[in-house]
Amino acid sequence: MLHPKIKEYSEIAKEKGYAWGSQFYRLGTGIEVTTNRFLFLFFSWFSLLLFFTFFILAEKNPFNLLVPFNVFQLPNYDHRSNFKVFISDGADLQAPITRLVLANENKSEFIYQLIEEVGAPPYFLPEKNEENAEIVFTPKKLLPLQYSLTNIWFREKEQTIILDWNETSLEQVMNQYRLAKSGQGSALVDDEEQNQTVDTITYYSGPELGPKESEESVRAKKLKALAATFKAIDATILANFSEFKTIQHKLNGVSKEFPGLLDYSLLEDKKSSN
Repeated sequence: MLHPKIKEYSEIAKEKGYAWGSQFYRLGTGIEVTTNRFLFLFFSWFSLLLFFTFFILAEKNPFNLLVPFNVFQLPNYDHRSNFKVFISDGADLQAPITRLVLANENKSEFIYQLIEEVGAPPYFLPEKNEENAEIVFTPKKLLPLQYSLTNIWFREKEQTIILDWNETSLEQVMNQYRLAKSGQGSALVDDEEQNQTVDTITYYSGPELGPKESEESVRAKKLKALAATFKAIDATILANFSEFKTIQHKLNGVSKEFPGLLDYSLLEDKKSSN
């Protein structure tokens, strides 16, 4: 047996439904003239039904509209700033380019970031930079030395910066560094192999055909790339920190040369030109 209240409400709903149905019938047949109150209620309920139907079909929560900036978010602001990073041809030529870097407030951490940018693959920003027009060489990827840097010290009221490198880590990075393929053995490669897509690992794996280079020659080229990386790091740091006047390098906390490094001296202090 139904509860009296349920029965009462069902009767009221039935009467309301019958009344609305009768009114729609009379309006449709022209027996009764529409009133402003009816039109207002009709379009209000229809709009509300359409509103919720749209969100149900889109599987969205309509109450998100009540939360500011939840539906239409503010545009993302790029917190990165332009900094000078030096690129190199892997030998003596180098040039500054502009890179977007999220600067760290900690000076030491920011130096690690700049060293990482130096060792990143060379690329240019999509914007037109006047400085790029002066680059007349093909940039080479330098060595990623950010993980070989163990300590950074500041001396003489932060006018002198000391970079302490791990010699074993530098040797490992240099051994893992892949040189670009030379033109040797190109005449032995057939047309099918020339048209194949070359990935980064294959490109920097060295020549596989033709006369194989000696280990001494390969190491000499890698040492030259290491020297170019050190030069680019020095130039990048001095370009972004005007307060630095001198850069000094250490190996395992000791002032000494890296074995076999001829084109760069770790014992010489690098002075700012300013």
